[in-house]
Amino acid sequence: RTWPAVLQPALVDFIAYWRALPPAACGVPPKAAVDPLRIPHHLLPHIGLVEAQPDGDLASGARLNLRFRLLGTGHRRATGRDYSGRCFDDLYTPEQVLAFEREYRAILLSGQPGFARRSSLKQNREFITFQRILAPLLDESGQPRHVIGYWHWENLDS
Repeated sequence: RTWPAVLQPALVDFIAYWRALPPAACGVPPKAAVDPLRIPHHLLPHIGLVEAQPDGDLASGARLNLRFRLLGTGHRRATGRDYSGRCFDDLYTPEQVLAFEREYRAILLSGQPGFARRSSLKQNREFITFQRILAPLLDESGQPRHVIGYWHWENLDS
């Protein structure tokens, strides 16, 4: 995805937070480096953590089996739903899951953050637009298996 020329200030703060995490030898920070007490307070409600549990080698194209491990209260406020703990397979169509898997796989394999601007369906059937940055994290064995993200809800009072 193409990054905008100018990012929202909170997205800039999120990238700065991720880049300040102590990286492993490959340059990607481990999930263990994420300390909720050190995440800037204004970012916390819109932070999310996604886990990938691939059926095989990440580069082989095997299913990723994505799961929202945690979504901040800003997600619930924006969409009217809490997706924490839920598998993508239970939330989205098979076509949407495959698209998400392609996007998350590219971020995990590249070791670099990715930007997207999308919309989400709220509980009342209205759409809400957001900008999102996802950044990779390593698991305990040094494998890229987690993604931390920040969602900036455009048409929601902060």
